[in-house]
Amino acid sequence: MIIDAHTHIFPEKIAQKSIQTLEQLGGETAVIGGTVQDLICSMKKSGVDKSIVLPVLTKPEQFSKINQFAVGINKLPEIISFAGIHPHCENINKLLDIIAEMGFKGVKLHPDYQNTDITDERYIEILYGCKKRGLIATIHAGLDPASPNHIHCTPQMSYDVVNELTPKGSKPFIVLAHLGGADCLNDVERLLVGLPVFFDTSFVLEKTEPARMREIIRSHGYKNILFATDSPWRDAKQYIEIIKSLSLNDIELNAILGNNCAELLCI
Repeated sequence: MIIDAHTHIFPEKIAQKSIQTLEQLGGETAVIGGTVQDLICSMKKSGVDKSIVLPVLTKPEQFSKINQFAVGINKLPEIISFAGIHPHCENINKLLDIIAEMGFKGVKLHPDYQNTDITDERYIEILYGCKKRGLIATIHAGLDPASPNHIHCTPQMSYDVVNELTPKGSKPFIVLAHLGGADCLNDVERLLVGLPVFFDTSFVLEKTEPARMREIIRSHGYKNILFATDSPWRDAKQYIEIIKSLSLNDIELNAILGNNCAELLCI
């Protein structure tokens, strides 16, 4: 089984406009459209069995609308959508109860789009709440064009959060997207490699030297690496080929491409 642990889609009526806006913001061109059907079509072409969709709340008041959309797409067998939550939402624990009751397996946090450092006490409350409820927390890590002058989740910040929430020996539930911050891999390797935290491979594979990528996988532990693309911004077929070119053994390869994520999701 191949699972893409990091994708994004939008409701059909706003998908095209949303993609255009993000293309202008980030200077990147989407490789597929932004609807759920675009994603499913891409999955079939690339051999991906399931995709995790990660909705991002840019405003607290989007909680109900975005998560209702996420519930709807969760009915599709190919899709596992996480919930969105914003650190400035009121009644964080009540909202996390709602998220758990709605059947979500995790939440997505984007410190840059939410203009809040990941070390903020409101994020810490969310993360403790996720841990208590058995929810996965996927966090955008490193630089994002939305906030070029201030990284809201640096490797040092991630180090502080991981050490507080999942001290050594703990079962990881936090996923740091983009390999923990592909723009600052020296700090990732110095601070984060080997800690009980997952890295996903979204948006980084073609930017990272194969030997270095292989070393990070083996130093961090292949069981804590999740295959991910950041679709619609990266192509799943290309990313699968890159993973397969890293000279990993079959156990490592199958774990990264899907088994690790399947175990994390309990599917």
